[in-house]
Amino acid sequence: MSNSIYYLWIFATIIALLPLFFIKKYIQTKQLIYLFISMILYFFLMLSYVKLFEKNELSSNYTILQLLQILTVIIIGILIFGESITINKVTGILLALISIYLLS
Repeated sequence: MSNSIYYLWIFATIIALLPLFFIKKYIQTKQLIYLFISMILYFFLMLSYVKLFEKNELSSNYTILQLLQILTVIIIGILIFGESITINKVTGILLALISIYLLS
């Protein structure tokens, strides 16, 4: 598998999580600019999906993207918000990484 697909997975993961921040900001402030930014980011997410699905199967790509998003949220929770690391989280992370390896 080419390196470009890995970069697309990372790009899509970041782009998929960023709109959530702006949606939260919109809810807090009711400023439409945050909603507009979120919509633009979702547009770029759809473009990255098109590129990914051209290069690889839908089922594999979408599953890998969901796993990467979950892993990213767990890591952010631990590193930024000081959430605890439990044996269940460690087990889940390891299983997700194994799944990504097997699917790629």
